[in-house]
Amino acid sequence: MTIARQIPNRPVVIRCAALLVACACASAPSPCPTVPSAPGAPPLLWRVEGPGGGAIWLYGTVHDTGADDVPPAVWPRLDAATVFVSELGDEEPDAEAMNALARLPWGQVLDRLLPADDWWDLVEAMLGAMTEDELRHARPWFALVRLHTRLVHAPRPSMDAALAEHARARGIAVERLESWQEQLSALDASVTPADLSRAIRGRRAVACQVAQLHAAYRSSDLAALARILVEPLRGAPLLAERNRRWLPQIERLVARGDGFVAVGLGHLLGESGLTTMLARAGYRVVRAP
Repeated sequence: MTIARQIPNRPVVIRCAALLVACACASAPSPCPTVPSAPGAPPLLWRVEGPGGGAIWLYGTVHDTGADDVPPAVWPRLDAATVFVSELGDEEPDAEAMNALARLPWGQVLDRLLPADDWWDLVEAMLGAMTEDELRHARPWFALVRLHTRLVHAPRPSMDAALAEHARARGIAVERLESWQEQLSALDASVTPADLSRAIRGRRAVACQVAQLHAAYRSSDLAALARILVEPLRGAPLLAERNRRWLPQIERLVARGDGFVAVGLGHLLGESGLTTMLARAGYRVVRAP
């Protein structure tokens, strides 16, 4: 049985990994706010300068938004780059290999890993998208991803994909920080049945959480963004370990100069964020005006 082939817009789904876990780990949400976005705020863009004079731009994205949410000030910085680097670049996942990562090992079934009420709520939520038998053989991370795509309709292309397409159309080299296998393996290691249960129980609040995230992003509200993206994952390895793996490659990009790096905003914020890691390593990290 192939279950991963059913995912619509697979690259977008993979790039939502950290956001999915953050939503699952978040505490009970407050009433959904109606605070409007504040356009014209400084973009979530940082310049990283090395001791040898090399420099890159580091931009924080939100994976389930599109090109319309990229501030105008970002595009000229990308156009001036010689290389564009994102989490997955423009790599397409292999359906068969992804299916192997999506399925539970032989002898395990998801309905035995979840409380009965959560299991039947998940089955009901996924009616028409996945059969009960397909869900039963799905790993927790995969069920979480499918639930999220059922609840949140992301634009196509995603912000990350739109940036990569823009770069490629202008002859800018496109590179990746990790393979989709590495990203999904990290997600699989991080998402527990308890995370999935929390997501199932909080599924009716997901649209509100995403709306809060989008409003905070468009307003460049760093405090709100940290509360949404970083605090729920405090102490979890999903962001910090991947940031540490990426750091040497980003340092090489700084030494080369003229690079533009775009990663999920959660990777840039907080004590284990890339901006803090780079500053501690002696780089000058300055937010764009």
